[in-house]
Amino acid sequence: MKRPQRYHASRWAAAAMILAAALALGACAAGNLLTWNAVDVAALMRSDAGKQKFNVVRFQTYGPVAEQIFGYFLYRDGIEVITGGGTPVVNVGKLTLAEVAADYNSVRKSLMYSSGSGLIVREIVRRDFVVGYTIADVKLDVDLWDITPGGKESGAVLQLVYGDAREKRDGGTYRGSSLSGD
Repeated sequence: MKRPQRYHASRWAAAAMILAAALALGACAAGNLLTWNAVDVAALMRSDAGKQKFNVVRFQTYGPVAEQIFGYFLYRDGIEVITGGGTPVVNVGKLTLAEVAADYNSVRKSLMYSSGSGLIVREIVRRDFVVGYTIADVKLDVDLWDITPGGKESGAVLQLVYGDAREKRDGGTYRGSSLSGD
C-alpha cells in the first residue's frame, strides 16, 4: 500500500522550520567576542602604551551587595563603546594606565572600601591589533564584543559586557549582576 503524500509534506515542513530557526538564530548574532591577553603590568608601564593616554570608561556593579566592584576599559581614538541596559558607566576622559590605577585607589577610598582585591590588566585584541585594555577587579568578569556594522569604514563599535563574579546564588544568577546590553 502506498503511503500518503502527507508524510513527505510533514517531513519537508519540519526541515523548513528547522532551517528557518537556524537562520533566525544566525541573524540575531550579537557580534564577535574579542580575544584578550594577560599582560605583564610592569613591562606595559615601561612601554609606549604605558605612557599613552587612552579614552577611559569606568563601570561598576550595582545591586544588593554593600561593596560594589568596578573596572575600567581604556580604548584608542576612533572606537565607539556601547554599554546599554542602564549600566552605570562614567566617562573618565583621557588617562594613562598609571592615572587609571590612581583613580581606582581614589574611588575605592572615597567609597570607604576597606580593601580592594587585585586588579587584572588585559589587552583587548581585534583583528591582530590591540584596541585597548581592561583594568578590573579580579571579581569582575569583563568581555568586549565587536558589533561593528557591516560597511563601517573606519573605527569599530565595541559592546562592553560585565558581571559580578563574587558568588552565585538565587538559582544561578550572579549577585549584583550588571550585564550591559540586557
